[in-house]
Amino acid sequence: MEIRRARGADIDAVVELEKASFAVPWSKSGFLFELRSEYADFLIACEGERLLGFAISHLAGDDSELFNIAVAESERGRGIASALIDECVRLAKKRGASRMLLEVRASNKPARSLYLKKGFQVLGVRRSYYELPTEDAVMMERELEEK
Repeated sequence: MEIRRARGADIDAVVELEKASFAVPWSKSGFLFELRSEYADFLIACEGERLLGFAISHLAGDDSELFNIAVAESERGRGIASALIDECVRLAKKRGASRMLLEVRASNKPARSLYLKKGFQVLGVRRSYYELPTEDAVMMERELEEK
């Protein structure tokens, strides 16, 4: 498995994985925006030409936010999300971020468990944040070690 920065040629596969993973998927234009953003780290995990997963984190001042992460259903349990998070954290530190933030559906127990294992802690809850179905978001943070 290789983790690398996303390229324009990856976007169609990323959009398809997004549609398969989320009830309210990001648009292709949203991914293209992140691809061009100087503040975004848009990463993919792949084997050859096959997309396994992706992650997007975004620098905002001293914070980095993990905006979006998905792994193909057939590839889950292989440590792909963990490796993507590790690389997002590494890049956030390199950019000078002091913490990483994220939001996750309250019902997404596998993701919440992974984030806890990765050193994130619960900050609070955003009521009725998600749609289809309406659901709370659990806000989490991880302090990043010194650069």
